[in-house]
Amino acid sequence: MRISGIRRPYLIGLFAPIIALICIVIAILLAPYWTWENNALSDLGHYTRTDIGPNPMMRAIVFNSGLVVTGILMIYVTLNFFKDQDSEMGKLSMVILMISEGFLIAIGVFSENFGYIHYMVSVGFFFTFPFAMWIASAEWLWKRQVRWLGVISLLLPFVSYLIWNGYSSGAFPAWTDVAIPEITTAASCIVWVWLIVISHVKGMWSE
Repeated sequence: MRISGIRRPYLIGLFAPIIALICIVIAILLAPYWTWENNALSDLGHYTRTDIGPNPMMRAIVFNSGLVVTGILMIYVTLNFFKDQDSEMGKLSMVILMISEGFLIAIGVFSENFGYIHYMVSVGFFFTFPFAMWIASAEWLWKRQVRWLGVISLLLPFVSYLIWNGYSSGAFPAWTDVAIPEITTAASCIVWVWLIVISHVKGMWSE
């Protein structure tokens, strides 16, 4: 796959999630006492929290801006996905995906400092993204050229479900907070977006 030949929306779709990942990594480096087992990712976005490390304002700006920028870019990308869908079900999945990306922006805007509002937009993100996948799978499983993507869209959310269920049931007693389930879900989202981009770049929707 040659980068030079990729349309701009799909090129942005490849690189936008990397912005969020880089910002998360930088925020973690700025939080020496933050751990995967004992914290949530959103702890990195708290503007005044010092128990995970110094310079909370700088750390929070890096973390939250990464989410906001990535969410805005991905809405632009998803609008192009929406235009490429030829069915109501496919278009609906992209609308839900854009709603999920809106929640991602809201997580960055309404940081952990906002308490219940932050909790609600976080739940909104983690709740809507799997449904975008499942609705897409209901359509794509019937399309020969992207049936493989339909199968992945159907199964991928269950990976996150198993991790979240293991955390909530106490199967992973070392995890006292949700950073690992959160990053697992985020990774599944990124993989899904990248696979959609690749399928478009390969011209599978026009076959």
